[in-house]
Amino acid sequence: MPRLPRILLAEPLDADAERRLEAAAEVVRPGATDTKALREAVSDCVALITRTHMRVSRDLLLSGKHLRVVGVAGVGTDRVDLDAARELGIVVLNTPDAAGDAVAEFTLALMLQLLRPVPRLAEDLKRGMYREARAAPHGVELRELTIGIVGMGRIGARVGRICSAGFGAKVLYNDIVDVGPFDFAAEAVDKSTIWSQADIVSLHVPLTDRTRGLVDGQVLARLQPHALLINTARGALIDSDALTTALLENRIGGAALDVTHPEPLPPGHPLFNTKNCILTPHVAARTSRGLRRMFAIVDAVLAHLARPAANLD
Repeated sequence: MPRLPRILLAEPLDADAERRLEAAAEVVRPGATDTKALREAVSDCVALITRTHMRVSRDLLLSGKHLRVVGVAGVGTDRVDLDAARELGIVVLNTPDAAGDAVAEFTLALMLQLLRPVPRLAEDLKRGMYREARAAPHGVELRELTIGIVGMGRIGARVGRICSAGFGAKVLYNDIVDVGPFDFAAEAVDKSTIWSQADIVSLHVPLTDRTRGLVDGQVLARLQPHALLINTARGALIDSDALTTALLENRIGGAALDVTHPEPLPPGHPLFNTKNCILTPHVAARTSRGLRRMFAIVDAVLAHLARPAANLD
């Protein structure tokens, strides 16, 4: 009977995914998640399965002398040293389609929450402030606005479709590659146009050396005073200090961040003290079905290992 492949499961998945993995592989679970423990655990494994928070460094990859594949349960591979993996002939797999709908819908939820503060209005009613809550209009309708999407990939395009075809908003977008045409109205523009014209800017780009700190103090200064900034991609796309200052000084209309830098924010971080910023704990993709689709990385890894070694690339 052939020996089962030895796979390091660096972070837990759901019970169903782990059962599928255990049925087809010898699963190694590290006793700790520090660098030394992970390097020891991966030393005789042919595959490593992790989630998007764990750093897969060159040293860790070098420690896996038999490593053939790294599977990331999620969209982002920015915490994997892709250059090292390529040099070592290690394939990196992820689940790029797993979270598209969930993240896009969460992005819209954040937009609407900034525009129409439902929890605050509900709390006013609970406190007996019925007449006060109704006394003045609040917010604007999404269809009146210009939405600027930076990164028109799977998730960005979903957001664009909902905003354009669903709400009737004007959609501007920018991407580093030629994307489209789309089955909804959207105009390709440069980033400068998005910064200056968008009422809402939504970020949907991966974290790379090129995009790190994409929204800095200079960019924030170019946004309209009422502009809203949404980030459901990666926290380090935004200069947190510059954003905090802009919010505290009311130089932009508000922000909603599902991701931050650092993540999580330490207790007492000044962003928690801003009245016009919504902060959520990196949960945009975490619907029940979204997680199941991400945890299907185990099937992709097992399928890759089942391929003849001569055909591995």
